[in-house]
Amino acid sequence: MKLILAILLGKLILFLTRNFKIGGGSAAPGLYALSIEPDLVAKLAAKIPKNVVITGTNGKTTTAKMLAHFAKETGLKVIRNHTGSNLERGIASAFIQNLRLHPKGVKLNHDIGIWELDEAAFNAVAPKLQPDIVVFLNVFRDQLDRYGEIDTVIKNWYQALKKLSSETAVLVNGDDANILKLAACFRGKVQTFGVQNCKIAGEEIERQKEQENLDFEAKNVKTSGLTGSLFQLTINNELLTVNLPLPGIYHIYDFLAAFTTGTILNIDPDKMVLSLKTYSPAFGRVEKFHLNPTFHRTPTSEVEYMGYIFLIKNPAGATQVFKTIAPNIKPGDRILLALNDNIADGTDVSWIWDANFESLRNSSNLSERAQSRDYTIITSGIRANDLALRLKYANFNPKEIVVEPDLKQALKQAGVGLKGKLFILPTYTAMLKLQSILTKASIKKHYWEEDN
Repeated sequence: MKLILAILLGKLILFLTRNFKIGGGSAAPGLYALSIEPDLVAKLAAKIPKNVVITGTNGKTTTAKMLAHFAKETGLKVIRNHTGSNLERGIASAFIQNLRLHPKGVKLNHDIGIWELDEAAFNAVAPKLQPDIVVFLNVFRDQLDRYGEIDTVIKNWYQALKKLSSETAVLVNGDDANILKLAACFRGKVQTFGVQNCKIAGEEIERQKEQENLDFEAKNVKTSGLTGSLFQLTINNELLTVNLPLPGIYHIYDFLAAFTTGTILNIDPDKMVLSLKTYSPAFGRVEKFHLNPTFHRTPTSEVEYMGYIFLIKNPAGATQVFKTIAPNIKPGDRILLALNDNIADGTDVSWIWDANFESLRNSSNLSERAQSRDYTIITSGIRANDLALRLKYANFNPKEIVVEPDLKQALKQAGVGLKGKLFILPTYTAMLKLQSILTKASIKKHYWEEDN
């Protein structure tokens, strides 16, 4: 009875939040439902034939969405916390949204649950999900006010792994020395994935002899700007050529994690690779959208300019985004950076001093662009001034920096006279605010209505 009551309350809150446009219902329904039935997640997860848990500092949402895409392409019915709400309440909300109440109880008609979990939430929530597969993507310094140092995160994961069945399949990033430590402590089978000769700063290690062979390794990597990358992968003695429609080396790791998980779920490797042709990014993760002429105040023009959204939230992730977009910045393009310090972002924003903003300034294209206009970059968000100061120390000319804390106004300002692409790099809550602005401007749909 408690479970039914909790679900009914959750569904009511879901209805109210969406219909009165006070949120997407990605957290509140679960939060209130859990106050009535604390075991809601454990009870409902037990009704799903297969559960996959994905955790790490960066790439959770992209990996989960890609795996869901692979599964759906083979006819599997997927349930997941697709809005990126990755605490227990987010998973509870996903259950509430997808289940149906039946005269004989609760009905979930899904084949697989794909759950992304926050680094800290993993320790308490993963055992409740009793996952068949656990994926560890990476671990970087992230939100020190919430998580502590990397060693603390790894230690907690180690303790959580001991609570899982030895039958659980565990996947780890073999190029992350800290993540690789987990392989030694788990009593069950562990598989590794990685990228040959193309390591992300902060992850690279010198492999010992016994670590030379990864189970899944991307080789002969060729990047193609903002369009993606091309690489090869060997599985079952078959050489696969993968055309990944997402830019950046870090997305290759996300693909490998999703692909490896797919093989464990017996999804055909060739079908997974072919299905990438129809894959679209998760909201805010290399998301592309069109800025219509009205938006940038040139109603006489029929040209639609392209906008890109790259989520940034910690030094390693932000640096990889900078390195990805810097070679592609051309005269006429603009950059909008938005930094918040809300709880979901992490209240400690000192991480921006460890992110390599210099790589943006040192792009030859960016320097050329800087000479052609009065400014090249806009900072916004609660900590817009902190960003401006950081950019000054990255050798940006202060005259080229526009500070506008109000994100809506900053977005409008970025669009005025735009003659190229607009790169928007927000932190998490700034990204949610941006989504709301773009939705109200009829540029895109609500993020919870997008393909999950």
